Amino acid sequence: MPLVVLTAKPELAIHAELLEAARQQGEQLQVVDTLSVAAVVEPPGLWRGEQRLPIETWSAVLPRIGNWRPDSGLAVLETLTAAGVPSLNAPMAIRCGRDHWLTMVALAEAGLPYPPTVAGADPESLAASAAAILGFPCVVKQRRSRQGVGVIGCAGRAELEAVLDSLWRVGDELVVQRFCPPGGVSRRVLVLGGEVLGATEHRAAAGEFRSNGARGGSVAAVELPAAQAELARAATAAVGLGFAGVDLLPDGDRWVVGEVNPSPGWAYFAAATGVSVAARVVAAMVLRGGRR
Repeated sequence: MPLVVLTAKPELAIHAELLEAARQQGEQLQVVDTLSVAAVVEPPGLWRGEQRLPIETWSAVLPRIGNWRPDSGLAVLETLTAAGVPSLNAPMAIRCGRDHWLTMVALAEAGLPYPPTVAGADPESLAASAAAILGFPCVVKQRRSRQGVGVIGCAGRAELEAVLDSLWRVGDELVVQRFCPPGGVSRRVLVLGGEVLGATEHRAAAGEFRSNGARGGSVAAVELPAAQAELARAATAAVGLGFAGVDLLPDGDRWVVGEVNPSPGWAYFAAATGVSVAARVVAAMVLRGGRR
């Protein structure tokens, strides 16, 4: 019974890693392009053209739902879970983790620290509210931004209004968050099945406040204090995910949860920590499929 990875970008190197990790563990793994199949509600099934895929033989699924056609990928995943195929991450948990507002709501309900956040539509009204509630500097985020894309720092009211107005005109849904000082530093924690696999510390490049590796920041392994490890586990559980990348931000003398990513990459993480994430993920899929 094969393990299955769902993705809209099967050509990514991370999927080759998973295929090799599965081979080394004696497991069969398939990478399914979510853009090449059609999902059926009842009875739940997947079709590629005129051929129905044998989903009843699939053991477990790893959904890697990114920013390219995410709703199509989630439809495929929802069909699989309706058919009883176990998934490392459930569809509703992915929807929550992909949306910064829903993530902050889940963290608040769990009593976990997060950057104070305001959501709205009208640029002038949202800017006024954010200025009154958050002050400056602040950070504008597209609700489904990833890897620092769609994340913009604003030093004052005029800049905030200009950014909100520009994004309003292209139809983006936004949140505004209080800037967490000192900025330019974050920690990425990978959590799998309730276990912390390790952590990396990211520091922004000169002249940049976004600290992720994709924006040119430095990445180094870091020993995580117990309180931060527990915060990452709790954040993952609050969103309902089995596998997540949790971004922790320093906020003065405390750490807060900035993001809970349901489809984390691990190239920078693995290079810095030496952890074979692909092997751990394959093993977790086997366990989720009930074969160990």
